[in-house]
Amino acid sequence: MKKTILIIANPFGYGPIGKAIAIANEFINRGHMQVIIAGGLFTQQIVPPRLSFVNVDERDEKSIHDLLKTIDNVVLVSSQNRFAIRAAKSLKIQCAFLDGLSWFWDKIPAEHLVADEIFWMKYPGQELKLNTTSRAINLVPAIIDVVPKNTKRDQILIHLGGCKNPLIDVFPKNYIDILADSLSEMSGQFKIKVAGGAEAINYLKTKFTAAANEFITPVTLQHDEFIIELDKSIHFITTAGQTATLEAFALEVPTSFLLPMNLSQFGLTSLLSRQDACPQHLDWKDYISVDSSPIPLIEKDAIVKLNIFASQILTEEGAYRRLKHDIIKMIGHIPDITGQKLFIKEIGTN
Repeated sequence: MKKTILIIANPFGYGPIGKAIAIANEFINRGHMQVIIAGGLFTQQIVPPRLSFVNVDERDEKSIHDLLKTIDNVVLVSSQNRFAIRAAKSLKIQCAFLDGLSWFWDKIPAEHLVADEIFWMKYPGQELKLNTTSRAINLVPAIIDVVPKNTKRDQILIHLGGCKNPLIDVFPKNYIDILADSLSEMSGQFKIKVAGGAEAINYLKTKFTAAANEFITPVTLQHDEFIIELDKSIHFITTAGQTATLEAFALEVPTSFLLPMNLSQFGLTSLLSRQDACPQHLDWKDYISVDSSPIPLIEKDAIVKLNIFASQILTEEGAYRRLKHDIIKMIGHIPDITGQKLFIKEIGTN
């Protein structure tokens, strides 16, 4: 009996789910037809309908445990989801864990080292980090699935990511208000699409003037649709979500970075800057007095702090005016991508 591959991601925005889709596609390309992605509504919005999908609360170990018991001869693959690994281990089911943030952790969390097989992507410095763990680690290229179609590039794509965090229910209203106001002040010389999670995009649609709607299209995209739109873009502007960034680099779409919305986005822009792959990005400290960096905080506390930063900017007229100016300027200036091409070449792609 052939094994069934069950893939469960952490619903932490677009990134872990995008990697889960890339893993599913790779299994299918290698002839494994019994491949299933499991998750909740947010995951389902991103997974293309051509892939098999089942509903499960991917943050509830018991729900995953119950699902695993219904599938014969199953192997579990987790994209950053420790609950799935716990459930698989309790049932003595073979499991693999992709730690897409291994480059980010100062110390690898213990729960990220319990799966039967562990995978890290080949970010700069990962070889040195291997010495900090007693487990055998598989170093692999970037977990992305992009096939350039060589289409005409005639738009700018702005990516907000999912604007969802399973650790805390905070909607980044102030952040989206700032972006919407900035875009509404543009002249319309560029055709712009803004992609993101359904809740964020539905809110964004209420913010644009009739004039802005002539050249700005807010959209919620499944993964395949996102890749198509990315490949049609002359410039990609993102919050530094890891998967979308690597996909843009692989397609050689010039990429710039908005203000980060979580800790890993802070970490990624810092890492890319050290590699000369982040020629154009915005930084919170350039607009408000930041008493302390959110980096030492735990994730949910950092998200609260970043939302406070956004609300502060909205109340400080000078800072708000400068930030809107810089967003508009960045959108219209396409950066050199030499460093971005070298970065993705070093990591490799499947």
